Amino acid sequence: MIKTNKKKIWLVLAAAMTMGVVGCSGDDGKDGSDGENGGNGNDGDAGTSGLHIDMANEAIATITNATYAEGIITVDFDLENKQGVGLFGLSGTNEYHDFRFSLAQLETDTGSELKQWISLLNETTNDTGTTFEQGFEKIKDCSECLVDNKDGTYTYNFKTNLVSATDAAGVVFDPALTQRIAIEMQFEYASGHELAENAHYDWIPATNSIEGIEKRELVTLETCYTCHQPDSLEAHGGRRLDLENCQSCHNGIVTDPNAVSVELGHMVHAIHMGPEREGKDAEGNVVKMPYTIAGYGGDHAFDYPAFPTKPFMDCAVCHVQDEALADKDLWLANANANACTGCHTDSPAQHKSDKNPALVCTDCHSAAVHTDREKPYQAAKDYSVEVSDVTISAANLIEFEMKIMDAEGALVSEAEVYKQGYSKPYMVVSWDVEKDYPDYNQASYSSRRVDIKDPTKATWNADNTVSVAVTINFPVDIAARSLEVLPVLKVCFEEGSDKRTACDAENAYPAYVQTPAYRTVLGDSTAVVGERRSIVDNASCHGCHSYEFYHDSNGVNCIACHTNDKSLKGNGQASNGVDLLKSTSFMYKAHKATGHDNGHGGSGTILKTDCTTCHSATEGYGGLKYGFELGRNGGQAHAVPSTQSPAVGEVVETWYASSDAAACMSCHQKYLSDAAMSHIRSNGGYFGANKDADHMVDVNDAANAKDAKEACATCHSPEKIMAHHGHTL
Repeated sequence: MIKTNKKKIWLVLAAAMTMGVVGCSGDDGKDGSDGENGGNGNDGDAGTSGLHIDMANEAIATITNATYAEGIITVDFDLENKQGVGLFGLSGTNEYHDFRFSLAQLETDTGSELKQWISLLNETTNDTGTTFEQGFEKIKDCSECLVDNKDGTYTYNFKTNLVSATDAAGVVFDPALTQRIAIEMQFEYASGHELAENAHYDWIPATNSIEGIEKRELVTLETCYTCHQPDSLEAHGGRRLDLENCQSCHNGIVTDPNAVSVELGHMVHAIHMGPEREGKDAEGNVVKMPYTIAGYGGDHAFDYPAFPTKPFMDCAVCHVQDEALADKDLWLANANANACTGCHTDSPAQHKSDKNPALVCTDCHSAAVHTDREKPYQAAKDYSVEVSDVTISAANLIEFEMKIMDAEGALVSEAEVYKQGYSKPYMVVSWDVEKDYPDYNQASYSSRRVDIKDPTKATWNADNTVSVAVTINFPVDIAARSLEVLPVLKVCFEEGSDKRTACDAENAYPAYVQTPAYRTVLGDSTAVVGERRSIVDNASCHGCHSYEFYHDSNGVNCIACHTNDKSLKGNGQASNGVDLLKSTSFMYKAHKATGHDNGHGGSGTILKTDCTTCHSATEGYGGLKYGFELGRNGGQAHAVPSTQSPAVGEVVETWYASSDAAACMSCHQKYLSDAAMSHIRSNGGYFGANKDADHMVDVNDAANAKDAKEACATCHSPEKIMAHHGHTL
């Protein structure tokens, strides 16, 4: 092996390197010139502005423009949230993005005032190709048709060429007519979150006009909300929200597979007739004919109560005189016979003979006959009842004079005042109006109703004045209490007229007189007579029910008879055979009436969970005071069933509840858990028939309910009550 001296080797290398450096010293020369610039790189993807649509809590769509060229429609639209932030990210490849467009054009029948939306993009609904429904263009079917500008603005180019395409229903696109583009979106995410929105755009493609164009505006969705809650009108699983979208789809040529019309005018009239819709069968017999259509889930019959106006179908409930509606009077133009058959069927029960198939309704009948039906009610609104000379003796005999007058002051005769069966001309005597009227145990409503055509209680004088004298169980201090005498009576008119007539006339039609109640404090003529706190909005009640409620309709004075502690009545049987009871108070009836009740067996169509639909909102100190505010009715006892879910062999009894507890129980008693009832009781509410040493009133202890000191309002403000029911103030 050769040995080396490493230290010496490194010294030699270091010396050599030094010499090399010395050899490279000197001027390194000038810098060379710069090379040429390289070419531009490819553009990056455009940036985004706003919020991704999948992160949005809500979406608001607006169609901003549309153009037409050579059969193709191009539409520009925006999507944003409530704060105005643009929503980008809509895509035809996203599995959750169900976003679609529809088209319809407004056509007018030659020689007629009938104008209807007629859909384009139609599809057949039966095997023979004879029935049709509106079709859609979906972004899922043409993702390349959609342009996302990444800032909440979009452009969609229709795939269908409206010139070259053949419509299944034979509809020919006319660019000179008003066209409607409608958007429907419904995103149902796996998380349960949902986005739904509608939008529409009316224009004339040939001129690109949006102002001064022909439209069809008969009713508004806000009028529908008089009776319906918005949620209840979210049709087709929540996809169809706006009336304009309903009109586009339910148009003049669409039917179900059995050729039953689903045109909006026909369908709405037919549905609202409910079980009252009648026609003649093949043998000429008048039979029930509820509107029945073949839907995606099978045949569906609208055979449940649907329209609360009584005793006739008041067209003006929906067809309001709204000056903002260009076609508010079109329904009176005798144009759409299909709307007539919605109510009356193709074989009207009103016909004494078969309808001539060659004629349509409007060939013989005028729509004006519908407005004639309200003339007696309009006249009765101007009638009045005057009460005078009221006295109450020590023996509890109340006496007073009264007269019924028309608008000119002429007195109504006894023969012109209606009495038949259950309907009698009553003067209802009450006291403690500000405390929800008399206790039932003091005087039942039947003992306080005075039939003025009962000769044992009233005398009709020769001048048509009436003298009333009847004994009622008044409280001993009645002279110091508020006293009310409420007229609840009908006057007869010639049918379809404002001319008064005797009630035994063949064409007599009775209508309730609408007049204020007489109120006083007998012992103090200068006293301010107490009034019941504001609870319901009377205008809302009449807006839905029109002129007449279930019975005894002079305003919304139902509680004069249906007091809080009115006796219970039978309510069928539980599944185990135990007899049930239910309240007959006004509060219970208003909350649980057919159509008013939502959920837990409610109608599913008229959703009354929004308390402001019926309850008042009046100006008060510090802002609005709501009629459903708790804590305003202490000292009252409400008669309630002891249970709505009885055990086998259990007897359901009459118990009493304090006011706020009773309000909750009127809807929820059957579903309240023991914990919920404990919560009510621990916060001062009362429910039961329990006794203690201080309250031995009767077998069902109302005094405990009256003595309750409820603290519900401390936490359950009107805002929170609305939130509990799924709404906001």
